[in-house]
Amino acid sequence: MGSRGRSIRLRIYFLVAIPLIAMVGLLAYVVTTTVSNAVSLDRAPNLVNATAVPAAKFGNFVQTERAAAVVYLFQPSAANLQAYQAAIAATDKAKPAFTTAMNSEAALKSESADGVKIIQGIVSGVNQLPTLRNAVKARAISPIEALGAYSQGTAATVKLFLIQTESVVVNDQQSQAIGLIATVQAREQLSQEEALLAGMLAGQRMTQKDHVAFASMAGTRQADMAYANYILNPAYLAQFNAALAGSGTMQQDLASIEQAIVAGTPINRLPITLPQWQHLAGTLLQGDYNGGLAVANAILEADHRISHSAWVRVAVTGGIGLIGLLLTITVTILVARSIIRRLGGLERNALQLAEDQLPDVVGRLRRGENVDVNAEAPALRIGRDEIGRVGQAFDLVRQTAIRAAVDEARLRQGLNDVFRSLARRSQSLLHRQLSLLDQMERRATDPEALDDLFRLDHLTTRMRRHAEGLVILAGAPPGRGWSSPVRMVDVMRGAIAEVEDYARVSVATRSQAALTGSAVADVIHLLAELIENATTLSPPYTSVRVSGGKRSPTGSRSRSRTAGSA
Repeated sequence: MGSRGRSIRLRIYFLVAIPLIAMVGLLAYVVTTTVSNAVSLDRAPNLVNATAVPAAKFGNFVQTERAAAVVYLFQPSAANLQAYQAAIAATDKAKPAFTTAMNSEAALKSESADGVKIIQGIVSGVNQLPTLRNAVKARAISPIEALGAYSQGTAATVKLFLIQTESVVVNDQQSQAIGLIATVQAREQLSQEEALLAGMLAGQRMTQKDHVAFASMAGTRQADMAYANYILNPAYLAQFNAALAGSGTMQQDLASIEQAIVAGTPINRLPITLPQWQHLAGTLLQGDYNGGLAVANAILEADHRISHSAWVRVAVTGGIGLIGLLLTITVTILVARSIIRRLGGLERNALQLAEDQLPDVVGRLRRGENVDVNAEAPALRIGRDEIGRVGQAFDLVRQTAIRAAVDEARLRQGLNDVFRSLARRSQSLLHRQLSLLDQMERRATDPEALDDLFRLDHLTTRMRRHAEGLVILAGAPPGRGWSSPVRMVDVMRGAIAEVEDYARVSVATRSQAALTGSAVADVIHLLAELIENATTLSPPYTSVRVSGGKRSPTGSRSRSRTAGSA
């Protein structure tokens, strides 16, 4: 059946359900997207507090240990070894707090999958520090190799910061975070410069490889600072530079030293000593750290404001969407009920027409009563919209149906009158013909002529049966009738006489039962039809036997049986 078997109520609700589902899906998408953005914005402070701050603090200890290792490898004195061991102790002391913070549930839940992998790599690298320290103490690696090995962990930390920035939803603070990372990278390059130059000043030597490495660090630092100055907005840049205000002309002194080394100035001719360099670099590194921390706090504060605004948008969007959804559902249900109620009225009118009005009209017409179409089919008041026009069409159908019933009844009555008149005329002629045949049969002496008259009499009898059938179909009683009961054997013989192949039929009954006179004509017609069926549907060389008798135990009814036998 498909959709044809469904109710109109279900179809209307199904029709309305499609845009509602689309609206709910769109609302869910908007709310989910807004919530996702808000959650992503909340991740920025969590990521900074859970991983960035502990990594930056622990990185200071690793940078100090790295500088001490490079100085010791350039100048393996007892004092330098003692300074290196002191730096190792400070790093090991800070390691438990760092690993706990990086492996905390807050850090792992806030991080993306790539961030978790990098954190695991950083922690694994920290656990490999004893192997690197033993190599430094045994002087099994060069200063440049030690510098590179220590710098791998810091590079991984910077990569972690970049992944954290990319994993947060895009906003106007994301570019500022990238600028902050550029300052972190510049500070890392300065820290490597500090370690390498401190080692060269302690050992009073600089190889070509050391010269190239230092020049690369200086160029990278300057490029990172130029990028940070370009990316950071004036407010954040002012906060970063404010932390360096106490360094005086140290920035220019650093640039002069870098230019001198890049120009190939021998290490013993540099205008700075090891303590002066460590003081200069340490002051600038601390200033960079303080400036980066100030910018990070400002970015976090801005992220908090953006996150709060995002959650407000979530609440407003969700509230408006929910109100719109409830309003849509309410209006839809009310409209659907109104349509269903009006369609129910049409259904009731249709059922009333089919079950009450038309049968009543037809019954009255059969009884010969007059029927007023306008009174039987008053106009429906349903409205002027599409349903109203359907009601008007149904009203027209109802009037047409009642009018057609009236016309049909009149037509049938006229046809019945015509059939009855023709049948009566045929009956009259056939009766006269049968009377004439009876007279001719009495006067006939030639056996062949008498036989022809009997056959003609039989044909006339059959014609009389068909004429009486037309009278019965016209709704009138047959013309023949008996006032007194007639024996069943005579009734059966009368039926046989009205069959074409009457010669094949025989009567076999001993019953003396009789049939009421008023039912004789109808029973003769019934038996004649049955006997004719038996002669027609049986082989022509067989005989048909008609038998009958009283029915026991009451004996009040007679029975007959028509059968064909070979």
